[in-house]
Amino acid sequence: MEIREYMDENFDNLSVDQIRNEIIKFKNDLISQQLDAHYSTKTYSEILGVSRRELSHSNFLAWLFDNSESHNLSSYPLTKFLEILVISSNNQQSHENKNLFDSIITGNVSIHRLEVVTEKSIKGVGRVDIYIEAELSYANQQQKLRVIIENKVSTSEHSDQTTKYYNYFESLNDISWKNLYVYLTPLSGIELSELSEPECSCKEYIQTNYQNLVDYLLEPILNKDISTKTKYIIREYLLALSQPSQNEDSDEHQQGLIMAIGNEERELLTKFWNQNQKLIMSAMYAISSDPEQDKDTRDSVGATLSSLSSNQKNRSLLSISYNNEVRVDKIKKSDIGYRTVKLLEENNLIDQSIFSWLREDKSSSFQLLKLKEEATETEIKYRKYRLNDEPELVFNGNEYFVARNWGINNIKKFINKLTLKFPQIHYDIHE
Repeated sequence: MEIREYMDENFDNLSVDQIRNEIIKFKNDLISQQLDAHYSTKTYSEILGVSRRELSHSNFLAWLFDNSESHNLSSYPLTKFLEILVISSNNQQSHENKNLFDSIITGNVSIHRLEVVTEKSIKGVGRVDIYIEAELSYANQQQKLRVIIENKVSTSEHSDQTTKYYNYFESLNDISWKNLYVYLTPLSGIELSELSEPECSCKEYIQTNYQNLVDYLLEPILNKDISTKTKYIIREYLLALSQPSQNEDSDEHQQGLIMAIGNEERELLTKFWNQNQKLIMSAMYAISSDPEQDKDTRDSVGATLSSLSSNQKNRSLLSISYNNEVRVDKIKKSDIGYRTVKLLEENNLIDQSIFSWLREDKSSSFQLLKLKEEATETEIKYRKYRLNDEPELVFNGNEYFVARNWGINNIKKFINKLTLKFPQIHYDIHE
């Protein structure tokens, strides 16, 4: 559907008076006023022009991780960061570091010596953005730990930096040291959860994001009994992460980049969107069709509006038939995986071979069937599986849950795969 057709159909050709009324409602809305106050406040880093400079973020994190610094948080920030690495690691990394990771999660790690450095120079190799050395005790053993962090705020990796750092530290060949490699980016939580491997050249790195720092490090710190000064610094940094970057002179800094947002801010913005969709999309349409606007601006706003228009319009329902009989009628897209699995179960079609086939399916970008204990923190947070409900499939005594991450494109992929395997099943999409 063309943008103009969508606007005509859904916004009823808003008159000037209607637009005026919408704007008045917008200006008088409490949530709009709260967000206006929030975003009209410049952070200290914005004033200095360093809000999207990697070194600025590296320096802040180094200050936070250092247990001798003025925040008086001791080793709490580093232990919370190590927890983030545990939940962000893949199965192989979890297996290789099982004792350490188990001890981190249970809170049974003590840090005896700690050194945090930014821009650590390694001759002939490069500069490590954040370098941490620590001596730990856990599980009745002593361990020396290195954490090598490559911090990418707005640029991608170049010159295979991560591979060079990995090769260098692994070549030191000192078994008394354990090395953890971290690739930190502003990628959103949903995008991060959909990665099958780290985006950097070296796949031994644990990729995590700034949103995890907010959710599992910064906001927990704010819930502690901390000094007014420390609380102010943390809040300033949170604000800097959530402010869209603007007017960066360098092309390498992505315009409008939001690195992470706090939970309270996310809830406000969601309410704001729900209450002001009509006005926001009308404004976007005006910009996308205004010849006085820069062409790049028109094109980017138009593309965003077109995408939003498609999503707004696409509230398709689905029906599933078995042997030409409708067995599931007009369900939401999010239920297609669950209702398909139940239909297969009800017709005794799930044997060991089919179960394995279903377990391997990732049409939704997530594993179709998962045990509760297999779900990652991100999958739990974004409700990719309904883990608080009863198990949706019990097979060989194990309880499984079905992925709910379905959009129109991955639904079609799933339908093609299922109907090829089971010709007696048919899906109808009701537009």
